[in-house]
Amino acid sequence: HARSLLSSAVNLISSNHPFWNRSRGSDHVFVASHDYGACFHAMEERAAEDGIPEFLKRSIILQTFGVKFDHPCQDVENVVIPPFITPESVQTTLEKYPLTGRRDIWVFFRGKMEVHPKNISGRYYSKKVRTVIWRKYSGDPRFYLRRHRFAGYQSEIARSVFCLCPLGWAPWSPRLVESIALGCVPVIIADGIRLPFPAAVRWSDISLTVAEKDVADLGTLLDHVAASNLSAIQKNLWAPDVRRALLFNDRV
Repeated sequence: HARSLLSSAVNLISSNHPFWNRSRGSDHVFVASHDYGACFHAMEERAAEDGIPEFLKRSIILQTFGVKFDHPCQDVENVVIPPFITPESVQTTLEKYPLTGRRDIWVFFRGKMEVHPKNISGRYYSKKVRTVIWRKYSGDPRFYLRRHRFAGYQSEIARSVFCLCPLGWAPWSPRLVESIALGCVPVIIADGIRLPFPAAVRWSDISLTVAEKDVADLGTLLDHVAASNLSAIQKNLWAPDVRRALLFNDRV
């Protein structure tokens, strides 16, 4: 319902104040935290078809969506921001599981992993990436894969060396920030993703990127990293300024 809610808000502001009308919204900022940002829809085809609402196209959008190629949902002045993670929950978890503590889970992922396509179009969720992960590695004891929700999942992240961050319907995922905040090396599997604040966060130093087509080779790729530069990545990842750049303040 975001489109109708925002439309109502704009109508109210433009009726009661002069600021919107003098620039038609070009000096206003909106936050779009949905899967496809300012398109306000979880499904890419529907999001791209609907596009960005006309009344927002002159404004600035802060959104948790961004790709390195042309896309209707970023055809507006925008800044990619991190998804919101509750700072208090991260701090509570770190008090029990410090960054440099024992990490007894090698590779972690908890989330939706379809065995067969279920949606009405017959397409696999996550462009089949999560399905391949489940089929290939669910029997591998090094991979801690869970398909069901668990309220205490942050404790699992804090115990893990590598945390898989595959795309869902959209490229971004809150688990990317949670992994970094809790010291688990994020393994980003989302082709063309545009990550937040590249001037402040050197993503290549704190994360791994795996192409969607190479997801079946995850085991080999992670073994190579573990044998070569894992300790350097962890040292960069555990630096306090990284979490400071990606976590929201306690009082937003």
